[in-house]
Amino acid sequence: MELFKQALMIMTLGMGLVFVFLFLVIQGLTLAARIIHHFEGVPQEKGTAAPPGSGDSEAPLHAAVIAVALEISKSAPFRSTKE
Repeated sequence: MELFKQALMIMTLGMGLVFVFLFLVIQGLTLAARIIHHFEGVPQEKGTAAPPGSGDSEAPLHAAVIAVALEISKSAPFRSTKE
């Protein structure tokens, strides 16, 4: 019976430590999220336009590459991986 009591005590202690550890991890992540949210940049208002020159200068190139890739995928026959 003494062995059973010791096993129960060790199990309870272990489960308690895991519970405390998980609680501390969750609280730490919540605190980190609040700190990060506090120091984030102020989002731009929806009605305002971005200043000229602040956009992606390679946007037309990206659009052209995507258009070519779509055209190639439309014209290429389906290739099965099982040959």
